[in-house]
Amino acid sequence: MSLDDPELLEREYATSVRLERRRHNVTGWVRGEEPWVEALAAVAEMRPQRVLDAGCGDGVFARAVAAPTVVGVDAAAPMVERARARGVDARQAGIEDLPFADGEFDVVVCNWVLYHLPDVEAGVRELARVLRPGGRFVGIYNRDRHMEELWARLHPPSAEGDDYHDVLARHFARVEERDTDAHTLWQTRDDLQAFLDASTELLGPLEAPAEPYPFTVTRRNRVYVAEKAS
Repeated sequence: MSLDDPELLEREYATSVRLERRRHNVTGWVRGEEPWVEALAAVAEMRPQRVLDAGCGDGVFARAVAAPTVVGVDAAAPMVERARARGVDARQAGIEDLPFADGEFDVVVCNWVLYHLPDVEAGVRELARVLRPGGRFVGIYNRDRHMEELWARLHPPSAEGDDYHDVLARHFARVEERDTDAHTLWQTRDDLQAFLDASTELLGPLEAPAEPYPFTVTRRNRVYVAEKAS
């Protein structure tokens, strides 16, 4: 099933439990260059007054952004509720039709979300619209060979990455790619299975490899940093 299927997304994000369980530090040990740190640095470089987290999920990233005004939007009402419980100014809205004026934000964040959009072009166009001239888009995605040690042992998932350079380049004056490399180690098969079980709705049932343990994967991520023309 496609990751932009509305029924799939409604089931997956009816609760924040699986999303929160998929965070690697919940079931495993993490080390290396964390993409969230690079993305937060890319936001901070702009000294923004107003930041939008588009597809904010449960609000963890939005809560970490240092800016006077941080607004989150998500299409799933349960995610909005969870973000609000964390103190985030979160609102229910789809990325393709944002309830904001042109040029309202200095920075727009959109992490691991674009592949859920039926029309990525329309979504990126809308994100660019709500940015002021000279504003910045920041988004974390997976690049090729992400967690290949694990996906090579499973079927059907693969280690193919997400490439949004071209679509961003059509709506922004400059696109930069900041790559990060980090590692996750699961001590036991049960730990890795708990991580995989959190993706059952999106990927189907997956069985953790029988060995070896500890099991280590390399997380290869890319932070897109795109500048809107001044």
